[in-house]
Amino acid sequence: MYTAFNSTSTQVMSSDQLRRAAPSIFADRPWDKMSERYSFIPTNHVIEKMEREGFFPVKATQSRTRIAGKGDFTKHMIRFRHQNFLSDSFRKVGDEIPEIVLVNSHDGASGYQIHAGLFRLVCSNGMVAAGATFDSINIRHSGNIVDDVIEGSFRVIDGIPALIESVDGMKEVKLDRQEQIAFARAATELRYPSDEAGNNTAPFSPERLLAPKRHYHSADATPTLWNTFNNVQENFIKGGIRGIGTTGRRTTTRAIKSVNADLSTNRALWILAESMKELKKQVA
Repeated sequence: MYTAFNSTSTQVMSSDQLRRAAPSIFADRPWDKMSERYSFIPTNHVIEKMEREGFFPVKATQSRTRIAGKGDFTKHMIRFRHQNFLSDSFRKVGDEIPEIVLVNSHDGASGYQIHAGLFRLVCSNGMVAAGATFDSINIRHSGNIVDDVIEGSFRVIDGIPALIESVDGMKEVKLDRQEQIAFARAATELRYPSDEAGNNTAPFSPERLLAPKRHYHSADATPTLWNTFNNVQENFIKGGIRGIGTTGRRTTTRAIKSVNADLSTNRALWILAESMKELKKQVA
């Protein structure tokens, strides 16, 4: 069993909860199609070492597969939070809590990846930072994997102050309505590329991405780049936007549950937000 850490609002996941959310974490062997050169280190062994270093799992998911027998080995993603950020005394609404995002698979689809993540208390959605400043750390299935993951996690943690500084910069960038719409249109193009004729293929108008999926908090009142980014990100990740599909039928966007789609969407939106921040600096 994993350590039970006392917290009134952040639930550290037990081994049973992790197994239900992402059973591939507990694979006791690699997928049968893997070669003998593949170095198998179960993800749950890494989690145990992470806990001893003060990092506790708070969310887990895994990708689906249609290949029979492969479901217990697919790519999975675990979000860790340091024990210092589990206590209520370190959190208030509007805060961004740093996290370590660990990705792995036992079917050869991925080595160990470590990303910097943020969890925003206002809307309870997690984002993964990417780009030139916050590149992920990749660790192949060879050598001393567990120690390499731990070392990589601390390297990512060392970069958290720069990540928070970048977020603070986005909070200072004010956007007018047209700039918000421009951001939403660019984000829509990332997920729903226009067809060859240049027509929008999204089943909804880009402006729909700007609507928060919850009641406004005071932290959302100002139309900043950071708030705009978060509304767009949350709408993409959680889905639920109603619209008209290419066939003319009513449709509702689905939540993103694939590990690959979650990571790629977060990366693309983060880079888009960073680019807009730089553009606003140049015209200021």
